[in-house]
Amino acid sequence: MNVKEHWRIPLKNAVFGSIKPEIDPFDDTHFYISDGWGSSFPSMKLRKLTLETGDEVNSISIKNSVRCLYWNENQKDLFAVSDNTIFQIDGTHFAIEKKLKKGVPKYSDYINSNEKDILLMMNFSSNVLNIYDCATETSAKKKMKSCRGISKESENSFLIFCGHYGAVMRYDLTKNETEEVLKTEIYRNVIHRKSGKLYLQGGILEPATETKHERIGPIPKLIIYQSLEDKAPCTIELDFHFTDFLVSDDEERVYFYEDNRVWVYSLEHKKIENHFIFEENIRILQIFDKQRKIIGYPYDDEKVLICWKL
Repeated sequence: MNVKEHWRIPLKNAVFGSIKPEIDPFDDTHFYISDGWGSSFPSMKLRKLTLETGDEVNSISIKNSVRCLYWNENQKDLFAVSDNTIFQIDGTHFAIEKKLKKGVPKYSDYINSNEKDILLMMNFSSNVLNIYDCATETSAKKKMKSCRGISKESENSFLIFCGHYGAVMRYDLTKNETEEVLKTEIYRNVIHRKSGKLYLQGGILEPATETKHERIGPIPKLIIYQSLEDKAPCTIELDFHFTDFLVSDDEERVYFYEDNRVWVYSLEHKKIENHFIFEENIRILQIFDKQRKIIGYPYDDEKVLICWKL
C-alpha cells in the first residue's frame, strides 16, 4: 500500500479547531468541513466539497465553528450544531430550513436522534445529557458520567460512552432512565460498529493544572469488546503513541494516527502492515477507508487542505 498526493487546495478560512472532515453517509463522493479557529465569525461556513477534486460545491453561513453534525436516516435532514445554535439543513438543496436558538444547550460535541423531533446532545466534559425537542424548542437534562460519543441502539435506546469514568451507559428515552451496561478502563475515544463491537482507545486521567483543564491523555492501547456482554475483551498493546484511530468498515484494519504519521494494523494478522510518515509539518485530520483517502493540512498553513490517495 503506497500513498501519493491526490490534490491540494487553498481554503478561504483555517480548517483547524472545528469538526474533522466528515463523509456524506448517503453520497460518499462528497464530504464536509467547517471553518475553524482564526477565522472571522461573519465569514465562517459549513462547506461541502467533492472528495475526488476537493472542489467546493456549496456552503452555508454558520458564523461560528460547527461542533458536530448529524444526518437523519431520512437522508434529507442534516443538523449542524454550533456553540449555541442548531441549523436544520435540507441536505438535498443544502439550504437552511430552520435555525433553532431557543433552549439550545451550549457547546455540544456529540449528537444523535430518535429520527423524529428529539436530539440528544452532550459536551465531552459535561455530566449532563441534553434531550432537545425541536418541535417545542425546549431542553430536558439527565445526569450522566461524561461523554465520548452517543450511539443509537433503537428509536428510544441510546448508548452513552462515558470514557472519563470507564463506563458505557444506556439511556431509555421513553422511560427517561439510565443504566450502566458495561464497566471498562478509562478511555479517550470509542468506535461502535453495527456488528456490535466496541473499539476503545485507552486513556489516562491527567489532573488539572494552573494552565490546563483535567483531560484524558492517550495511551498506546486498543481494547476490543465483541459486544456489551463481552467479559474478556481483546487488548492490543502498541509500541508507539497515537492520538486518534479509525476502524475500517469491514473491521479488517485499524488506522492509528498522530500528527504526520499513520500506522495500518491488520486485525486478522495481528500486526502493523504499513506505516506512513508524511512531511514534518503535516497534520492528519481524517482517514476515509472505503474511499482510500487521507485528509490533512500543513500546521504552518492552516488554509491549505491536502488529500492523499492510498
